[in-house]
Amino acid sequence: MTITEMIRSIGEKGFLLLIALCLVGVFSSVSFAEEATTNKPAPETQAAETPHSAPPGKIERAGEAAGKGIERGAKATERGVKRAGEATGKGIERAGEATKKGVKRAGEETGKGIKKAGEATGRGIKKAGEAIEKTFSD
Repeated sequence: MTITEMIRSIGEKGFLLLIALCLVGVFSSVSFAEEATTNKPAPETQAAETPHSAPPGKIERAGEAAGKGIERGAKATERGVKRAGEATGKGIERAGEATKKGVKRAGEETGKGIKKAGEATGRGIKKAGEAIEKTFSD
């Protein structure tokens, strides 16, 4: 089923509601993921004793930097999802307006065509009547 068919089948407002629910689900999963990572402290494990081990301070700073990077990535994803939802909504509104205008124009043109067809039929009937009259009057 295409997006256009979905919009037609459930209506524009229903489709916007569906998108809103999807966005709520995405935001909920992101917040649960953030909560799960921030509420549970990492277990303390001893670094392997190798001659090339990094000092404990560097390991902590690297972990903090990684955590901040993950948080920044999650926030950027959230902003991106929000922007995509807004753009989708605007696109659906524009498509709905364009469809509305197209249907209106098609209706107007159909009306003009029916009027022209009626006039042509009337002229044809008049000519046929004149031809029949001429045939019987001679």
